[in-house]
Amino acid sequence: MSFEVIRQFTSTLNNLDALLGKAQAYAEAHKFSVDNFMTERLAPDMLPFAVQVRIACDMAKGTAATLAGVEAPRHADDETTVADLRGRIGKCVAYLETFKAEDFAGKAPERVVKVTYPPGKGMYASEYLYARQVPNFFFHVTTAYALLRRGGVPIGKGDYLGALTILDL
Repeated sequence: MSFEVIRQFTSTLNNLDALLGKAQAYAEAHKFSVDNFMTERLAPDMLPFAVQVRIACDMAKGTAATLAGVEAPRHADDETTVADLRGRIGKCVAYLETFKAEDFAGKAPERVVKVTYPPGKGMYASEYLYARQVPNFFFHVTTAYALLRRGGVPIGKGDYLGALTILDL
């Protein structure tokens, strides 16, 4: 259950990194700084682009660590450029790739895991994963995608999903 989700998080973060690469190429072609995206928001009360990417990374690494019963690495929230964000994604993906299916084997879905917010609280592991972490992760990735798309970057659903294995029937 958990390992497949972590693999999907890894794939989606790699797709997000590719989106940032396309944003860099678009900005270069149109003669503006790609770092203009760092502070973009969909609405005044929403977090900016940089924070959307940071939170997506934190959701992925935190989920893997919590469900495996280990401590997640902490990353300083000090990225000021898109290149910095790509570095953060790279660190997160490298961390996620250290997990194996055995790290989650035998972990009961009904066990209680500690959550960071609200402090001193927990959730059943299955609800933590499917009702909280997965939707939150994809919310932040989708918001980052939407900000790039609104900014003119020529991306589409195929870029968001990435390469899929299509089989002949």
